[in-house]
Amino acid sequence: MKTRFFRPRVMIRGAAVAALAALALAGPAAAQEIKKGGTATIAIEGDLTGFEPLKSVFGQPGTTVASTMLETLVHWNFEAGRPEPLLATDWSESDDHLVWTLNLRQGVKFHDGTDFNADAVVFHFERLLDPANKYGGRGKLETITEVKKIDDYTVEFHLAHPWPALMSILADSATNGPIPSPKAVKEDTHNRHPVGTGPFVFSSWQSGDRIVVERNPDYWNADEINLDKIVFRILPDTQTRYASVQSGEVDAIWTDRGATIVDAQSNPDVISLYADGAGASTILLNRRKPPLDDPNVRAAIAHAWNQAALVKITFMDTRPVITHPLGNLKDCGPAGYREYNVEKAKEYAAKYGKPIEFEMLVTQTPTGRELGNLMQQLMKQVGITVNLRPVDMTTLIRSVFKREYDVSGWRMGDDSDLGPVIFSAVTSDSNYNLSGYNEPELDELARKMRVAPTREARLELQCEISQKINESVGQLYMGGGRYWAFTNKRIHGLGKPYGGVIDASRAWVED
Repeated sequence: MKTRFFRPRVMIRGAAVAALAALALAGPAAAQEIKKGGTATIAIEGDLTGFEPLKSVFGQPGTTVASTMLETLVHWNFEAGRPEPLLATDWSESDDHLVWTLNLRQGVKFHDGTDFNADAVVFHFERLLDPANKYGGRGKLETITEVKKIDDYTVEFHLAHPWPALMSILADSATNGPIPSPKAVKEDTHNRHPVGTGPFVFSSWQSGDRIVVERNPDYWNADEINLDKIVFRILPDTQTRYASVQSGEVDAIWTDRGATIVDAQSNPDVISLYADGAGASTILLNRRKPPLDDPNVRAAIAHAWNQAALVKITFMDTRPVITHPLGNLKDCGPAGYREYNVEKAKEYAAKYGKPIEFEMLVTQTPTGRELGNLMQQLMKQVGITVNLRPVDMTTLIRSVFKREYDVSGWRMGDDSDLGPVIFSAVTSDSNYNLSGYNEPELDELARKMRVAPTREARLELQCEISQKINESVGQLYMGGGRYWAFTNKRIHGLGKPYGGVIDASRAWVED
């Protein structure tokens, strides 16, 4: 067996704490003493659909809340670009790269008092992999052929082919990776009352207002946890969130609004956090439905779309204009991106030869309204009619997954390896193929990418897939993966907001 060991997360943090202590000796301004106790308040953009992956999609708000209660087998260190132990303490890879063996942390309890063990891991992944359960993210996992219990604290992941993305998948905190209590799942209570192994325990959920979690006194790594309670306030309006962090009503917020980001960066009372990554804000086109099933219509829309205008107007250049979603993982160059060109758009619309009209789903938020209005104006220039349907986020997500939409805003999440995301999004038989791709050449590229033995080979093929996506038009871009969060000076210990997720599980506050 080839064995790969990584230092535990607790040891890394322990070293960081020691360094802080050493700095503290140099003077009061050199370091911030960690305080125990207190309550932090984090504002999230919208209410959640739940925590049961077979019923709900986490999104950025859901992942922010879930990360305090639910844990994955491994933790991805974005700074170092590697996985680190969490619920698994170490792992090894077979010589043929088809079997990964993970040793699990012993003595860990779920919040309901049941044991975390190999049975819980097998139960979780078997549910997600079972086609009968119709899990939306199953396409990302299909390389896993079996999850096998070896003993109470050892599991094997068997693969259909060598797959460098496995560790990234196991670290995915957005529904794939977090291990819930089998008891809570079987009792059908996990969706509204999540039960995990994490540092905080679910306390209450007032729909549309707040979710409260409290310190887990039995957490396996209790010394790392500082807060007694975290309150997640549900504040859909960006200006309300920003005003709340300025006033001290909340301690941290996420936002993608350019005006807020620009103002916050010049505000001495607000601390800015940001992370550059992969992924993108996107606009999905449902190629299954007319008129979007016609390539000329899609090309007309792509050339009529002005990504740079949206990035300037809505985001005030606080995120990059992109031609592909790989971000800082790989420079794919232009990747066949269809630039804004009104004359080309009119030419493709003329080839279609009929009036073009479609409906666009937008969220009932300032960002959603701004996006819809800009889309209408841009398409009107080339004779295309856009009818807007404002909906709440839950309705938008459900409509897209049911394929009951024409065009909709969406998001390709950030990840350390976009391979599983891209594969599941573009292959014709994937249940996550939301745009309706059905192209043999794209299927072949995706299959080659999935079995590529090296990271560089995978990235090269992801560039080729990105070019094919741009040429055939299944999605438009609204800017790349740059993520912002802002805090007041009361809260400390928040990491960079990778993927837009605020991880408050090891934060502390000063009262």
